[in-house]
Amino acid sequence: MSYRDQYETYREVGQQLNSKLLDAYSEQELILNSAESLRIDHDGTNIFYEFESDMTVHYEFMLYEYCRDGLTAAEHYHKEGHWDTEIERTVLEATIDADTSLFEIDAVDATDDRIVVTDILNDDEGVSIVDINLSQTAEPGVLLFFRPVRYEEFTITSGVSLPFPGEHKDHLQTEYEDRVNLADSQSTSLQRFVTFYDLYRDYGIHMQYE
Repeated sequence: MSYRDQYETYREVGQQLNSKLLDAYSEQELILNSAESLRIDHDGTNIFYEFESDMTVHYEFMLYEYCRDGLTAAEHYHKEGHWDTEIERTVLEATIDADTSLFEIDAVDATDDRIVVTDILNDDEGVSIVDINLSQTAEPGVLLFFRPVRYEEFTITSGVSLPFPGEHKDHLQTEYEDRVNLADSQSTSLQRFVTFYDLYRDYGIHMQYE
């Protein structure tokens, strides 16, 4: 199987997995409480997204960051052994193990469907990412907040990313250090997601879908 075929398989299984997670763990209370954690407005019934893409960001947060009874929805799903195939289990475990961070795009190779990024929150670690869509549109110097999901063959994004202009790099790092309690390991990941989503509303490159 070519890397493109493997990439498409992981993407398709990941999308199906998220649909299953939403079917299993999308009661109204969880939706509203997770929206409140992201400071997304609601009236007790309806969620008021400022941008169309905010729904996708909210659902990733709800499934992979927001904890209930000490576990995220994805972790509950894994604990209960609900996966249907081994590849679904692989995608589930890889996504659960993935940590979000802020990355700077160093290079783009559209012919190989890759972007090379530096993790600027974690000792400037370099990562090569396979992403067909991003490799066609991304530009060096842009910052991306996303979750790198690592497989044996390559690393991909979870499908959700928050782009920022490179000129805000120092400010974003300062805000992150001021807002996130790095000593509290149990909630650092959630705090980081909330912080960068909040910063995205003020400094991000917002994209609308036609």
